[in-house]
Amino acid sequence: MAGLTLRKPRILDLFCKAGGAGMGYARAGFDVVGVDIAPQPNYPFQFWQYDALAVLPAYIEQEYDAVHASPPCQAHSALRTAPGGKAHLDLIPQTRALLQATGLPWVIENVEGAPLEAPAVLCGSSFGLGSQGCELRRHRLFETNWPLTAPACAHSDLPVIGVYGGHARRRAASAGGRGTKDVWRDGHRAAASEALGIDWMTLAELSEAIPPAYTYWIGQQLRHEVVGRRV
Repeated sequence: MAGLTLRKPRILDLFCKAGGAGMGYARAGFDVVGVDIAPQPNYPFQFWQYDALAVLPAYIEQEYDAVHASPPCQAHSALRTAPGGKAHLDLIPQTRALLQATGLPWVIENVEGAPLEAPAVLCGSSFGLGSQGCELRRHRLFETNWPLTAPACAHSDLPVIGVYGGHARRRAASAGGRGTKDVWRDGHRAAASEALGIDWMTLAELSEAIPPAYTYWIGQQLRHEVVGRRV
């Protein structure tokens, strides 16, 4: 029994992109394996280029202790209504069905407005994230099949930094606004990298990333869930 409870847990990181979520789980003590349909040369852990929704539930259940999935968010992002925006498929229902079929503890992540069920909300302000005098908020939703607790937002009066579309932006007049141009010490990538706590990605990858602080928080709780299920 001791061997079962002390073995390092393994998590499958579906729709992994460049590994923001995976890094948080690794720091929380998981062995991480990523899956994405597109090449991810900067992914920092073991990686398979494969259709995430085609991975067999029985295989996942046999080889892993937990699953994280970040299906594409474009169908629910505020940018979907921007001029020239394209229609995107909502893969959340298929993703949820896959994870439910594994019988494992799981996490689905997506943006505000996504149809997740009773999600927890994590915010960069809760973890002291930001850059060059600006605060990162970057609200993300997390649906789980186990009890996840989340810290409350800690929004301040600082200007807000947004990282999207290959840029770091000062956002919203109510939060400090664009009183100055979007000029950052050492450039946009440096500001975005500091804000998200990620130093291995391109600026385009940072635009889509989850701060590792979020999944480190989740991973600490998920490890207890995994051990409890093993026992």
